[in-house]
Amino acid sequence: MNGQDIGIALFAAIVLVALFYLIYSFTIAKNTVKKVSITNPGGSIITVDAEIADNPFKMMKGLMGRSSLDENAGMLFVFQSEAIQTFWMLNTTIPLDALFIKENGSVAEIIQMEPCGLNVTKCKTYAPNETARYVLEVNKGFSQRHGIIAGKSAVSLP
Repeated sequence: MNGQDIGIALFAAIVLVALFYLIYSFTIAKNTVKKVSITNPGGSIITVDAEIADNPFKMMKGLMGRSSLDENAGMLFVFQSEAIQTFWMLNTTIPLDALFIKENGSVAEIIQMEPCGLNVTKCKTYAPNETARYVLEVNKGFSQRHGIIAGKSAVSLP
C-alpha cells in the first residue's frame, strides 16, 4: 500500500466513524419534557407536556417513528430566532396541529399537518405566513378541541 492509498483509507475511516456518530446521536437524542401552558381567548388554560427539541438532532428527529401521542403531549421546537419555520412529516405517522408561536408567546398561526410516511417525493412541506420563534406540535384537532385560535391565544413557554 502506498502513501496515497493509506491517506484514502484513513479518510474513509474518519468519514465512516463520523457517519456512525451522527446516526448514533440521532437515534439516542432524548428530549427534556416541560409544561407548556396555552391560554385560549375564553381564558381557559390548557397544559401540554412538551418534549423540547432545541438542537439540530432533536429537531431532525421530531416525532418520527411514533405511533401515537398522548392527548396533552406534544413537542416544542425552539429556534434561535424568529423566522419562517418550515416543517414536513417524513417518517411521521401521527396527524398533527403545528402552533407557530411568536417570540412574545402569541400564537401566530395553526397549520394541520398530514403524515407522509417514508415517501419523500410526496412529502408536503408546511410553512406559515408569519415568522415564529417556537413551534408546538400536538395531535391534529387539539387546537379546535381546546378553543386555541391564532392571533387570540397565548403560550407560556418554559
